[in-house]
Amino acid sequence: MSEYSKKVRSALDVAVTAIGGQPRAGQIEMAEAVANALSDRHHLLVQAGTGTGKSLAYLVPALVHGKKVLVATATLALQRQLIERDLPKIKAALDKELKRDISFAIYKG
Repeated sequence: MSEYSKKVRSALDVAVTAIGGQPRAGQIEMAEAVANALSDRHHLLVQAGTGTGKSLAYLVPALVHGKKVLVATATLALQRQLIERDLPKIKAALDKELKRDISFAIYKG
């Protein structure tokens, strides 16, 4: 396991705990796949059922990676959930671990 993968796994544990959950096997597997795709600069397509923890599984590796990332969602409701609920909690939880500012915004067009 690479150092980046270890950081992602640790950050995922912290973020999931901060929102009151426990990491799930599918969520961990997806987060590792996203981390590998970001690290290796290749595309990734993932399908997972409701309740898998997809949002954290792609957001946490992206935040640990430290580069700008565009997340496209199918619904406005998910955009609001990410911006108003998930990302602020993740930011607060990972503030000490990442040691840098995290910013996020909704772009519409």
